[in-house]
Amino acid sequence: MKMKKALVTGAFLTIGLLSNIPGKAQDEQNKWAPEGIKIDGIASEWPKPLQFYNNTAKLFYTIANDQENLYVIVSVPDPQSQMKILRSGLTFSVNITGKKKNGPSITFPLVNEVNPGNPDAPESSRALIAGELKKQLLANAKEIKVDGFENIPDGNIPVHNTYGIQTAGSYDSNGNLVCELAIPLKLLGVTTASTTPIAYHFKVNAMKKVDKKELEPKKEKGQQPPAPGSPQDTFTLYYSADFWTKQTLATH
Repeated sequence: MKMKKALVTGAFLTIGLLSNIPGKAQDEQNKWAPEGIKIDGIASEWPKPLQFYNNTAKLFYTIANDQENLYVIVSVPDPQSQMKILRSGLTFSVNITGKKKNGPSITFPLVNEVNPGNPDAPESSRALIAGELKKQLLANAKEIKVDGFENIPDGNIPVHNTYGIQTAGSYDSNGNLVCELAIPLKLLGVTTASTTPIAYHFKVNAMKKVDKKELEPKKEKGQQPPAPGSPQDTFTLYYSADFWTKQTLATH
């Protein structure tokens, strides 16, 4: 009898404890866009640090909006993620229903091949040349790729387009790759009156297999493979990295 009573008491205690566990946290809210925001690949007007960090894609990001546009800024310190974005772009997609399903997406920046320069030049010179070249390529990117927009044909469109989509990329003084994006809310079919959480998808696209021969140095006979995670380990370059997040629009 005592054992039965103890079991009943324990069951009620467990139910009581479970009932006090907090429910699922509320979805985050977008930030209200900084005043005087410019899509130029320079993060000077954004509050620091950026709001979130994702360890899968290895980037910092903030999502914001005003009455007219949705804005995204990412800062990428990881060299391999930077290389993937330079070679294959960052894809950002939006599902206004809040479902983790494909929605309208934009892939940017789309740049030409990144040539590190004369392999016989000193490493410091090659790094400087490559760094300046990457900045120039980002500044001169001519196209972005769109998919899934109701009134825009899928495929590449000019960076300077008539749809109001704006993108830019650059490197900051710390060597971080900074990418900015603005999308008119009307293209997404949503207004700031909406209280439904929006699902956002970030994808750092994998480098193409054809890049492998160019980027990987030839191994000498008997040379050990690079340690996982070392700068010489290029395994992750050929796999994409992505994540989802949900946020509601800011209403100021």
